[in-house]
Amino acid sequence: MTQILTHLPKGRRFDFRQATLGAAQIRKVQPWRIAFEVMRLSRGQGRLTSEDYFLLGAWRPGLTWAERRAFIGTKVTKALNSALNPPVTKAVLEITVDKLAATRRFQAAGLPVPLLHAVASETDPGGGLRWLDSPEAIVAFLRSPGALPSFGKPVHGSIGVGAVRVERLQPEGDLLLGDGRRVQPEALAAEIWRDYRRGYQFQEIMHPHPELARLIGPVIGTLRVLTLDAGSGVEVLYCHLKTPAANATVDSASGPLGGYAAIEPATGRILRLQDRRLMGGLGDSVSPVTGVALPGKTLPDFAEALEIARKAHASIGDRGLLGVDMMLTDKGPRLIEVNTSPLHGSHQSAFAHGLLNPDFLPRLQAVRNRFRAVTPRPKDCPLT
Repeated sequence: MTQILTHLPKGRRFDFRQATLGAAQIRKVQPWRIAFEVMRLSRGQGRLTSEDYFLLGAWRPGLTWAERRAFIGTKVTKALNSALNPPVTKAVLEITVDKLAATRRFQAAGLPVPLLHAVASETDPGGGLRWLDSPEAIVAFLRSPGALPSFGKPVHGSIGVGAVRVERLQPEGDLLLGDGRRVQPEALAAEIWRDYRRGYQFQEIMHPHPELARLIGPVIGTLRVLTLDAGSGVEVLYCHLKTPAANATVDSASGPLGGYAAIEPATGRILRLQDRRLMGGLGDSVSPVTGVALPGKTLPDFAEALEIARKAHASIGDRGLLGVDMMLTDKGPRLIEVNTSPLHGSHQSAFAHGLLNPDFLPRLQAVRNRFRAVTPRPKDCPLT
Protein backbone atom coordinates (compact mmCIF):
# COMPACT_ATOMS: atom_id res chain seq x y z
CA MET A 1 0.00 0.00 0.00
CA THR A 2 1.32 3.42 -0.97
CA GLN A 3 2.15 5.66 1.99
CA ILE A 4 0.73 9.15 1.97
CA LEU A 5 2.44 10.61 5.02
CA THR A 6 6.17 11.33 4.95
CA HIS A 7 8.45 8.53 6.10
CA LEU A 8 12.15 7.81 6.29
CA PRO A 9 13.22 6.73 2.81
CA LYS A 10 14.95 3.40 2.34
CA GLY A 11 18.19 2.89 0.52
CA ARG A 12 20.31 5.72 1.95
CA ARG A 13 23.38 3.66 2.68
CA PHE A 14 26.78 5.07 3.44
CA ASP A 15 29.58 3.78 1.19
CA PHE A 16 32.71 3.75 3.39
CA ARG A 17 34.99 2.47 0.65
CA GLN A 18 33.95 5.12 -1.84
CA ALA A 19 34.21 7.88 0.76
CA THR A 20 37.68 6.70 1.80
CA LEU A 21 38.93 6.64 -1.78
CA GLY A 22 37.43 10.06 -2.48
CA ALA A 23 38.95 11.64 0.63
CA ALA A 24 42.34 10.08 -0.07
CA GLN A 25 42.31 11.44 -3.60
CA ILE A 26 41.40 14.96 -2.47
CA ARG A 27 43.99 14.95 0.34
CA LYS A 28 46.59 13.26 -1.87
CA VAL A 29 47.32 10.49 0.64
CA GLN A 30 47.04 6.72 0.60
CA PRO A 31 43.58 5.33 1.52
CA TRP A 32 45.06 3.48 4.50
CA ARG A 33 45.96 6.85 6.04
CA ILE A 34 42.28 7.86 5.94
CA ALA A 35 41.18 4.51 7.39
CA PHE A 36 43.77 4.80 10.18
CA GLU A 37 42.54 8.30 11.01
CA VAL A 38 38.95 7.02 11.19
CA MET A 39 40.06 4.32 13.65
CA ARG A 40 41.91 6.82 15.88
CA LEU A 41 39.01 9.25 16.00
CA SER A 42 36.55 6.45 16.78
CA ARG A 43 38.55 5.85 19.97
CA GLY A 44 39.12 9.52 20.76
CA GLN A 45 37.12 12.02 22.80
CA GLY A 46 34.54 12.52 20.04
CA ARG A 47 33.84 8.79 19.44
CA LEU A 48 33.25 9.43 15.74
CA THR A 49 31.81 6.69 13.59
CA SER A 50 33.15 6.34 10.06
CA GLU A 51 29.97 8.00 8.80
CA ASP A 52 30.44 10.90 11.24
CA TYR A 53 34.02 11.34 10.07
CA PHE A 54 33.01 11.89 6.47
CA LEU A 55 29.60 13.52 6.73
CA LEU A 56 30.56 16.03 9.42
CA GLY A 57 33.75 17.09 7.67
CA ALA A 58 36.47 15.75 10.00
CA TRP A 59 38.22 14.27 6.95
CA ARG A 60 38.82 17.65 5.28
CA PRO A 61 42.29 18.61 4.02
CA GLY A 62 44.13 21.33 5.91
CA LEU A 63 42.79 20.52 9.39
CA THR A 64 45.14 20.05 12.30
CA TRP A 65 44.80 16.95 14.46
CA ALA A 66 43.30 19.09 17.23
CA GLU A 67 40.67 20.39 14.79
CA ARG A 68 39.77 16.83 13.74
CA ARG A 69 39.47 15.79 17.40
CA ALA A 70 37.02 18.65 18.02
CA PHE A 71 34.25 16.82 16.13
CA ILE A 72 31.86 14.71 18.21
CA GLY A 73 29.55 11.84 17.33
CA THR A 74 26.07 10.96 18.58
CA LYS A 75 27.25 9.01 21.63
CA VAL A 76 29.32 11.93 22.94
CA THR A 77 26.58 14.40 21.97
CA LYS A 78 24.11 12.67 24.29
CA ALA A 79 26.63 12.57 27.15
CA LEU A 80 27.51 16.24 26.65
CA ASN A 81 23.87 17.35 26.58
CA SER A 82 23.16 15.39 29.73
CA ALA A 83 26.11 17.01 31.53
CA LEU A 84 24.90 20.50 30.64
CA ASN A 85 21.43 20.16 32.15
CA PRO A 86 19.90 19.16 35.48
CA PRO A 87 17.88 15.92 35.54
CA VAL A 88 14.83 16.18 33.28
CA THR A 89 11.57 16.77 35.14
CA LYS A 90 8.21 15.37 34.06
CA ALA A 91 7.04 18.84 33.02
CA VAL A 92 10.10 19.43 30.83
CA LEU A 93 9.89 15.97 29.30
CA GLU A 94 6.24 16.54 28.38
CA ILE A 95 6.89 19.65 26.32
CA THR A 96 9.81 18.06 24.49
CA VAL A 97 7.92 14.92 23.41
CA ASP A 98 4.38 16.33 23.12
CA LYS A 99 4.01 19.05 20.49
CA LEU A 100 0.52 19.95 21.67
CA ALA A 101 1.69 20.46 25.25
CA ALA A 102 4.63 22.52 24.00
CA THR A 103 2.38 24.75 21.90
CA ARG A 104 0.15 25.46 24.88
CA ARG A 105 3.15 26.18 27.11
CA PHE A 106 4.60 28.65 24.61
CA GLN A 107 1.22 30.32 24.03
CA ALA A 108 0.87 30.83 27.78
CA ALA A 109 4.31 32.47 27.77
CA GLY A 110 3.19 34.86 25.01
CA LEU A 111 5.46 33.32 22.36
CA PRO A 112 4.35 33.17 18.70
CA VAL A 113 3.44 29.69 17.45
CA PRO A 114 1.52 28.39 14.40
CA LEU A 115 -2.27 28.38 14.79
CA LEU A 116 -3.77 24.96 15.51
CA HIS A 117 -6.86 23.93 13.53
CA ALA A 118 -7.73 20.53 15.00
CA VAL A 119 -6.34 17.45 16.74
CA ALA A 120 -7.12 13.83 15.82
CA SER A 121 -6.88 11.63 18.90
CA GLU A 122 -8.62 8.88 20.83
CA THR A 123 -8.81 11.26 23.80
CA ASP A 124 -10.16 14.80 23.89
CA PRO A 125 -7.24 17.28 23.64
CA GLY A 126 -9.26 19.87 25.57
CA GLY A 127 -8.57 23.57 25.52
CA GLY A 128 -11.41 24.24 23.09
CA LEU A 129 -9.58 22.60 20.17
CA ARG A 130 -11.60 20.83 17.52
CA TRP A 131 -11.42 17.13 18.41
CA LEU A 132 -11.35 14.57 15.62
CA ASP A 133 -12.19 11.31 17.39
CA SER A 134 -12.39 8.94 14.42
CA PRO A 135 -11.34 8.55 10.77
CA GLU A 136 -14.79 9.82 9.80
CA ALA A 137 -14.25 12.96 11.88
CA ILE A 138 -10.92 13.54 10.11
CA VAL A 139 -12.62 13.23 6.72
CA ALA A 140 -15.33 15.67 7.80
CA PHE A 141 -12.66 18.15 8.91
CA LEU A 142 -10.75 17.88 5.62
CA ARG A 143 -13.96 18.54 3.70
CA SER A 144 -15.15 21.42 5.91
CA PRO A 145 -14.97 25.03 4.68
CA GLY A 146 -11.91 26.92 5.91
CA ALA A 147 -10.00 23.82 7.06
CA LEU A 148 -7.54 23.88 4.17
CA PRO A 149 -4.77 24.54 3.46
CA SER A 150 -3.40 22.79 6.52
CA PHE A 151 -0.18 21.12 7.64
CA GLY A 152 -0.49 17.87 9.57
CA LYS A 153 2.05 16.17 11.83
CA PRO A 154 2.09 13.69 14.73
CA VAL A 155 1.84 15.13 18.24
CA HIS A 156 4.56 12.68 19.31
CA GLY A 157 6.98 12.65 16.40
CA SER A 158 10.33 13.83 15.11
CA ILE A 159 12.43 14.53 11.98
CA GLY A 160 9.33 15.22 9.91
CA VAL A 161 8.07 11.62 9.83
CA GLY A 162 4.30 11.40 9.45
CA ALA A 163 3.82 14.91 8.08
CA VAL A 164 1.58 16.00 5.23
CA ARG A 165 0.79 19.29 3.56
CA VAL A 166 -2.81 19.43 2.32
CA GLU A 167 -3.42 22.30 -0.07
CA ARG A 168 -7.08 22.06 -1.00
CA LEU A 169 -10.12 19.91 -1.71
CA GLN A 170 -10.53 19.40 -5.44
CA PRO A 171 -13.93 19.71 -7.18
CA GLU A 172 -13.75 15.96 -7.84
CA GLY A 173 -13.61 15.33 -4.08
CA ASP A 174 -9.97 14.32 -3.70
CA LEU A 175 -7.23 16.24 -1.88
CA LEU A 176 -4.32 18.03 -3.52
CA LEU A 177 -1.14 17.60 -1.46
CA GLY A 178 1.86 19.90 -1.34
CA ASP A 179 3.97 17.56 -3.47
CA GLY A 180 1.34 17.49 -6.23
CA ARG A 181 -0.18 14.11 -5.38
CA ARG A 182 -3.96 13.69 -5.27
CA VAL A 183 -5.42 11.36 -2.63
CA GLN A 184 -8.82 10.49 -1.28
CA PRO A 185 -9.68 12.03 2.13
CA GLU A 186 -10.70 8.59 3.38
CA ALA A 187 -7.27 7.13 2.54
CA LEU A 188 -5.41 9.93 4.32
CA ALA A 189 -7.71 9.72 7.36
CA ALA A 190 -7.29 5.95 7.58
CA GLU A 191 -3.48 6.21 7.57
CA ILE A 192 -3.48 8.94 10.20
CA TRP A 193 -5.78 6.95 12.48
CA ARG A 194 -3.87 3.71 11.95
CA ASP A 195 -0.45 5.18 12.79
CA TYR A 196 -1.10 8.24 14.97
CA ARG A 197 -4.34 7.85 16.89
CA ARG A 198 -2.47 8.92 20.06
CA GLY A 199 -2.38 12.40 18.57
CA TYR A 200 -2.16 14.09 15.18
CA GLN A 201 -2.46 17.84 14.81
CA PHE A 202 -3.48 20.05 11.90
CA GLN A 203 -2.13 23.59 11.90
CA GLU A 204 -1.88 26.59 9.63
CA ILE A 205 0.66 26.35 6.81
CA MET A 206 3.59 28.66 7.35
CA HIS A 207 5.04 30.45 4.34
CA PRO A 208 8.60 31.76 4.36
CA HIS A 209 9.35 35.45 4.68
CA PRO A 210 9.48 36.85 1.11
CA GLU A 211 13.21 37.53 1.42
CA LEU A 212 13.85 34.01 2.68
CA ALA A 213 11.72 32.56 -0.14
CA ARG A 214 13.88 34.48 -2.61
CA LEU A 215 16.92 32.77 -1.15
CA ILE A 216 15.81 29.16 -0.57
CA GLY A 217 12.44 28.73 -2.30
CA PRO A 218 8.77 28.31 -1.27
CA VAL A 219 9.25 25.57 1.36
CA ILE A 220 10.12 27.03 4.73
CA GLY A 221 13.42 25.97 6.31
CA THR A 222 13.89 25.43 10.05
CA LEU A 223 16.25 27.77 11.89
CA ARG A 224 17.99 25.92 14.74
CA VAL A 225 19.17 28.16 17.57
CA LEU A 226 21.33 26.52 20.24
CA THR A 227 20.89 28.39 23.52
CA LEU A 228 23.01 28.24 26.69
CA ASP A 229 22.55 29.51 30.23
CA ALA A 230 25.56 29.34 32.54
CA GLY A 231 23.60 31.19 35.24
CA SER A 232 23.89 34.78 34.06
CA GLY A 233 21.21 34.73 31.35
CA VAL A 234 20.38 32.93 28.11
CA GLU A 235 22.83 33.37 25.24
CA VAL A 236 23.12 31.93 21.74
CA LEU A 237 25.95 29.52 20.98
CA TYR A 238 25.23 28.75 17.33
CA CYS A 239 22.63 28.92 14.55
CA HIS A 240 22.09 27.12 11.29
CA LEU A 241 19.28 26.98 8.74
CA LYS A 242 17.96 23.91 6.98
CA THR A 243 17.63 24.58 3.26
CA PRO A 244 15.01 22.35 1.59
CA ALA A 245 15.80 20.36 -1.53
CA ALA A 246 14.06 20.78 -4.85
CA ASN A 247 10.61 19.11 -4.82
CA ALA A 248 10.61 18.86 -1.02
CA THR A 249 7.55 19.56 1.13
CA VAL A 250 9.49 19.36 4.43
CA ASP A 251 13.09 20.20 5.27
CA SER A 252 13.81 17.04 7.29
CA ALA A 253 15.43 13.67 6.67
CA SER A 254 12.01 12.23 5.78
CA GLY A 255 12.10 14.16 2.51
CA PRO A 256 14.70 14.74 -0.24
CA LEU A 257 18.00 15.76 1.34
CA GLY A 258 18.65 19.50 1.13
CA GLY A 259 21.39 21.38 2.92
CA TYR A 260 22.51 23.31 5.97
CA ALA A 261 23.40 26.99 5.91
CA ALA A 262 25.88 28.16 8.56
CA ILE A 263 24.58 31.37 10.17
CA GLU A 264 26.67 33.98 12.00
CA PRO A 265 24.84 34.51 15.33
CA ALA A 266 25.87 38.16 15.68
CA THR A 267 24.49 39.24 12.32
CA GLY A 268 22.28 36.55 10.75
CA ARG A 269 24.65 36.41 7.77
CA ILE A 270 25.00 33.14 5.86
CA LEU A 271 28.64 32.00 5.99
CA ARG A 272 28.58 28.79 3.94
CA LEU A 273 26.22 26.15 2.56
CA GLN A 274 26.60 22.40 2.99
CA ASP A 275 24.86 20.02 0.59
CA ARG A 276 23.73 17.06 2.72
CA ARG A 277 24.17 14.70 -0.23
CA LEU A 278 27.92 15.36 -0.19
CA MET A 279 30.69 14.66 2.28
CA GLY A 280 31.07 17.33 4.95
CA GLY A 281 33.30 20.17 3.85
CA LEU A 282 32.31 19.86 0.20
CA GLY A 283 29.88 22.71 0.41
CA ASP A 284 28.05 24.51 -2.36
CA SER A 285 27.28 28.20 -2.54
CA VAL A 286 24.08 28.12 -4.59
CA SER A 287 20.57 27.08 -3.55
CA PRO A 288 19.45 24.11 -5.70
CA VAL A 289 15.92 25.54 -5.69
CA THR A 290 16.45 29.22 -6.51
CA GLY A 291 19.94 29.29 -7.99
CA VAL A 292 20.81 32.17 -5.63
CA ALA A 293 24.31 32.27 -4.12
CA LEU A 294 23.64 32.19 -0.36
CA PRO A 295 26.94 33.10 1.38
CA GLY A 296 26.90 36.76 2.34
CA LYS A 297 23.12 37.04 2.40
CA THR A 298 21.39 37.98 5.69
CA LEU A 299 18.32 36.26 7.12
CA PRO A 300 15.21 38.43 7.64
CA ASP A 301 13.82 39.10 11.15
CA PHE A 302 16.88 37.40 12.60
CA ALA A 303 17.31 39.51 15.74
CA GLU A 304 13.62 39.03 16.60
CA ALA A 305 13.96 35.26 16.11
CA LEU A 306 16.91 35.09 18.51
CA GLU A 307 15.00 37.04 21.13
CA ILE A 308 12.09 34.59 20.87
CA ALA A 309 14.55 31.69 21.20
CA ARG A 310 15.99 33.21 24.38
CA LYS A 311 12.51 33.71 25.83
CA ALA A 312 11.55 30.13 24.93
CA HIS A 313 14.60 28.85 26.80
CA ALA A 314 13.79 31.01 29.82
CA SER A 315 10.14 29.88 29.81
CA ILE A 316 11.15 26.25 30.32
CA GLY A 317 13.07 26.99 33.49
CA ASP A 318 16.38 25.85 34.85
CA ARG A 319 18.08 24.41 31.77
CA GLY A 320 21.67 24.81 30.63
CA LEU A 321 21.40 23.89 26.95
CA LEU A 322 18.45 23.72 24.55
CA GLY A 323 17.93 23.45 20.81
CA VAL A 324 15.21 25.89 19.77
CA ASP A 325 13.61 25.45 16.34
CA MET A 326 12.14 28.50 14.61
CA MET A 327 10.51 29.45 11.31
CA LEU A 328 11.07 32.81 9.62
CA THR A 329 7.60 33.33 8.14
CA ASP A 330 5.77 36.03 6.24
CA LYS A 331 3.95 36.73 9.54
CA GLY A 332 7.17 37.05 11.54
CA PRO A 333 9.24 34.42 13.40
CA ARG A 334 7.33 31.44 14.77
CA LEU A 335 8.45 28.95 17.40
CA ILE A 336 8.20 25.28 16.41
CA GLU A 337 9.64 23.28 19.28
CA VAL A 338 12.42 22.98 21.86
CA ASN A 339 14.79 20.02 22.21
CA THR A 340 16.47 19.14 25.51
CA SER A 341 19.08 16.94 23.82
CA PRO A 342 19.73 18.42 20.38
CA LEU A 343 22.03 16.65 17.96
CA HIS A 344 25.05 18.79 17.07
CA GLY A 345 25.91 16.99 13.85
CA SER A 346 23.97 19.43 11.67
CA HIS A 347 25.91 22.35 13.17
CA GLN A 348 29.24 20.62 12.63
CA SER A 349 28.26 19.81 9.06
CA ALA A 350 27.01 23.33 8.37
CA PHE A 351 30.16 25.02 9.70
CA ALA A 352 32.60 22.22 8.81
CA HIS A 353 34.16 22.44 12.26
CA GLY A 354 33.87 20.44 15.47
CA LEU A 355 31.72 21.45 18.43
CA LEU A 356 34.66 21.20 20.84
CA ASN A 357 36.46 24.12 19.22
CA PRO A 358 38.40 26.74 21.25
CA ASP A 359 35.58 29.31 20.95
CA PHE A 360 32.86 26.99 22.26
CA LEU A 361 34.72 24.96 24.88
CA PRO A 362 34.94 27.67 27.60
CA ARG A 363 31.25 28.50 27.21
CA LEU A 364 30.23 24.84 27.39
CA GLN A 365 32.46 24.30 30.41
CA ALA A 366 30.85 27.28 32.17
CA VAL A 367 27.44 25.62 31.81
CA ARG A 368 28.90 22.33 33.02
CA ASN A 369 30.28 24.10 36.10
CA ARG A 370 26.78 25.37 36.90
CA PHE A 371 25.25 21.89 37.03
CA ARG A 372 28.20 19.79 38.21
CA ALA A 373 26.75 19.46 41.72
CA VAL A 374 23.40 18.04 40.53
CA THR A 375 24.42 16.16 37.38
CA PRO A 376 27.18 13.56 37.66
CA ARG A 377 29.61 13.54 34.76
CA PRO A 378 28.31 10.98 32.24
CA LYS A 379 30.63 8.48 30.64
CA ASP A 380 32.02 9.84 27.34
CA CYS A 381 31.42 13.47 28.35
CA PRO A 382 34.45 15.49 27.17
CA LEU A 383 33.99 18.16 29.87
CA THR A 384 35.18 17.93 33.47
